[in-house]
Amino acid sequence: MSLKQRIFNYLQGKQEERNPRFPHLDQPLKILLIYESDYLERNDGIKTIRQDLLLQQMDVTMWGFLEKKEIQTLILPQSRILGLGDYNLLGKPRDYVLSDLQSEHYDLLIDLTTRPLLPLRYIAMYANADFKVGLNLGEGIHDMLISIPDLDTEQAKPEASWLFDQIMRYLTTIKSND
Repeated sequence: MSLKQRIFNYLQGKQEERNPRFPHLDQPLKILLIYESDYLERNDGIKTIRQDLLLQQMDVTMWGFLEKKEIQTLILPQSRILGLGDYNLLGKPRDYVLSDLQSEHYDLLIDLTTRPLLPLRYIAMYANADFKVGLNLGEGIHDMLISIPDLDTEQAKPEASWLFDQIMRYLTTIKSND
């Protein structure tokens, strides 16, 4: 296990106990989408997901990550892409990133990452969200996990849009049984 991973695990263990509140999708929610950006920073699939949520009267903020030093995309109130320069040498987000992240409260965090990316794991851990959902990558950050058998194989790696559909299906199903 790398030093960066050990530091993350230590900080995760020091997090306060959360009391998650299940979101009710029949009312407007403030949602944070986190995702791994494509190299050209276009993220058409993520933008489509955002549009779908906006049509449902949701307030959506998107935070992406791309493993390159300089990001070309502008930082907007509802969308930003973080790069390697937004993290320190130990892999932890810089203070301005954490300040921006924690200044907002979200009803729901939807993590669309399909592999364990430490920078996005930090974002998921530090986000101020009532309920966090994402793929089961073995880190224990989320309140609800989507599991996929044989995720270790490259062929089994799902697309963000497929993962989003699964998350929404389960959130809707669980809500309907309340």
